[in-house]
Amino acid sequence: MSFKNFSKPQKQDFVEQAARHSYYHHSQPNKPDGFTFFDKAVVRPERENAKAVIAGEAKGDKAEAQKIIDMHGVYVDSRGRTQSGDKPPLISGRAVENYCTDVAVNDLSPTDAFKNAINELQGFHGASWRDADKDKRELEHKTTVRYAADGSIPKKDIIPTHHEFELVCSNALDGLREAFAGANRITGQKELTGKFDDVQLPYKGYGDFQEGGVELKTKWDRGAGTDKPSAGSLPKDITFPNLMQIAGYWNITGIWPQIVYANRLGYRVFKPTLDQLHAGVAAIREACVRRERLLAAANNTEELLQLCDPQWDHMFVWRDLPPEILDRAQKIWRS
Repeated sequence: MSFKNFSKPQKQDFVEQAARHSYYHHSQPNKPDGFTFFDKAVVRPERENAKAVIAGEAKGDKAEAQKIIDMHGVYVDSRGRTQSGDKPPLISGRAVENYCTDVAVNDLSPTDAFKNAINELQGFHGASWRDADKDKRELEHKTTVRYAADGSIPKKDIIPTHHEFELVCSNALDGLREAFAGANRITGQKELTGKFDDVQLPYKGYGDFQEGGVELKTKWDRGAGTDKPSAGSLPKDITFPNLMQIAGYWNITGIWPQIVYANRLGYRVFKPTLDQLHAGVAAIREACVRRERLLAAANNTEELLQLCDPQWDHMFVWRDLPPEILDRAQKIWRS
């Protein structure tokens, strides 16, 4: 007996039902289902409506809308792109990727590209609820000269010459150049949209380079702002969340991907095996099918959320929400 299409909703009806929860497409399923649904159905619409009110595109209380904007840390960065929910590791990784794009794709000199990256880093704007002093210390750590040219901590009689941010930029670019070897043309970030077997909604992602063929991940110091920082470790193999990400791109484009990890000490380049890619695709498809069944089963958003395990102990997703929004989420699940 085959269960391949068990309880599979009709496509048009399902697309409309998913849209009621502001769920229009899938993306890398590395976060709990409950958090993903809460983010798409509750958090994002509220934030986008607040932005529209401030811009005069929707009616509403502008003071209340500004409070929501500040709570989410919405701002326009040095490159003219709107950001929200930013934090030091995110903006640092984004600035490194943009530095590499400026050099490898846009043909800027490393000096000019680095100036752009520093401007981006210095334009950081955190949400109103975040510890601003802690964020400031972490960012200052990244641009404070304290290391030798190889990224090591120099001995007492040796003057340091480099800071973490410039070292990660340099190592990331070296790793990418290794991954780009033999390419006729180098391309930057691109939106990728495709389909997975037995999944009704489209799947969307943003490949860093080469149409998803090369992905970049940066690793930053632990203990930043202390006297004894330690370099963020480079993995010995592709981590599974990262594997799912590049496997998703491979499923869409057919381009065999590579991934570059870089920290202040160096870089590593990995190319997954076919078995790894199949495992990543299978995990994505499994998650997408599960989410579509949950969407089809729920009559309203509150019911949809309560069908899911919120996984409050997840390592990062809930702790990065404004406390006010986390409280609202907990009230939904605990009602």
